Amino acid sequence: MNRERNAVMNNNTTNQNWEQVFKVIQKSFSVQKHVDFFNWLQGSVNEVLPHDILVAAWGDFAAGDLNFDVSSNIDDIRTQKLIDAPGVFAYLMSNLHQRWLDNGERWFRINFFDAAGINAQSPTPFTRKLVGMNSLLVYGVRDTRGKNDCIYVFFDKAREFQVQHSVLGLLMPHVDSALRRVEYMETPITEEEIIEELNLGGLSEREHEILHWVKTGKTNFEIGMILTISPNTVKNHLKRIF
Repeated sequence: MNRERNAVMNNNTTNQNWEQVFKVIQKSFSVQKHVDFFNWLQGSVNEVLPHDILVAAWGDFAAGDLNFDVSSNIDDIRTQKLIDAPGVFAYLMSNLHQRWLDNGERWFRINFFDAAGINAQSPTPFTRKLVGMNSLLVYGVRDTRGKNDCIYVFFDKAREFQVQHSVLGLLMPHVDSALRRVEYMETPITEEEIIEELNLGGLSEREHEILHWVKTGKTNFEIGMILTISPNTVKNHLKRIF
């Protein structure tokens, strides 16, 4: 009798979960603008796929020429910060895309993710805010016609990313479809706005040069080669800036 009761309870719970997933999918059809996508993602989607940040990246991963779209429930993490100063993050996205390819284009997760280490390597306004994320999930979409693959990277504070394979398979095609329907929001911010936002002042000419190259996505090593200084010197300047 107890086994039968438990089986019924488990079945009812499963049915409720699937009903919730289907409701989330149904709401995706009303996404027409970027604000709709954000509200749907952080409201409905988060109920069945808990996360703190979603970064969508697409473009030429081999060349590092990428576009980004960021949705987050954490204050001050937004697309503009990432577009203006991608730094090492573009390399991270290219690496995750390659891992997705090597994994047979199947989704994967990374638990105990070292976001602090990435920020220390090449600090930017975006990677600084990323510190505290401890796990991630990568779901990719192959674009055979346009040659612009897209990966969706979910970041979470939990040390282990929890997700049901069946839920992900049902939900993600609708996340991809909804994002492709909305207009791409690209509003670059100036170097002066970054400095003001970070309450920076009194930057030297060298630090302005370093900040310029960080904005273009150069690594510490590449910046050092351009400015004829060591990567450690670049790193020390960036520590003072950020």
